[in-house]
Amino acid sequence: MKYFTLAELKRTTTGLPNEPGDAEIENLGNLVKHVLDPLRELVGFPISVNSGFRSAAVNAAVGG
Repeated sequence: MKYFTLAELKRTTTGLPNEPGDAEIENLGNLVKHVLDPLRELVGFPISVNSGFRSAAVNAAVGG
């Protein structure tokens, strides 16, 4: 991950647990490698991610 961190992708302000499992971490790594980092390179400025991963509890709390 060149421009993004796992901590950034799982951040939540709900106070609820938001920990991805191994499969989700692998998927997030692929998302960053194949989509987010190349997009950041293309646009040439920082991109803010507001929801990279949501646990079921976090998703329900935010109305997702």
